[in-house]
Amino acid sequence: MNYEISDSDLTKLVRNEKDNEALVELISRHSGIYVDMVKRFGCKSLSITEVGDIIDDKNYNIYKAAIDYDETRAKFSTYLATKTKFICLTQKTKNKRSKPHFPYDELDFFIASKDNTPEEFCSFSDSFSKIMYLISKNKDKRVEKIFNERYFGGDFNKLQPWHKISKKLGISSQACINIHNRIVEQLKKRINNETIKF
Repeated sequence: MNYEISDSDLTKLVRNEKDNEALVELISRHSGIYVDMVKRFGCKSLSITEVGDIIDDKNYNIYKAAIDYDETRAKFSTYLATKTKFICLTQKTKNKRSKPHFPYDELDFFIASKDNTPEEFCSFSDSFSKIMYLISKNKDKRVEKIFNERYFGGDFNKLQPWHKISKKLGISSQACINIHNRIVEQLKKRINNETIKF
């Protein structure tokens, strides 16, 4: 694949020639945008399962965006961002018409990394729903709040500082860090041992 090729040309290859390499390149370039938009518009109002489903559908939704893309109206990255926002808001609207759900504002699973980049996040998408499920089921309800505040409570997709989380929970910063790190280690072991059962 020629990595100098434009997004517009890649979408044409996907649409007209069903070019899988072009699709893989689009996904590589724009997964970060997709995940950022899900975090921004989904994680404050959708359930854990719904956020996980949207993340898991990343490749398909980027494919659909490539098929529908009109280069005369916007850049592909702008179009994908708008489309992803619409997916989240549409699900939010559906929820208002149905039964209440458990709001998700929390986990960004590549917790071991301090970079917190969308690309790393995407690489864990296969386990994302399972991780979120485990977080929500933890008996210690502080766990859910800590992950929520740490990964989605900050401004501009930045990590929330521990001292702010501490103030909201009414416990020390060190206690928040200890709870966070303990859960991270438990999750890593469960994933590595493939002991998560559904």
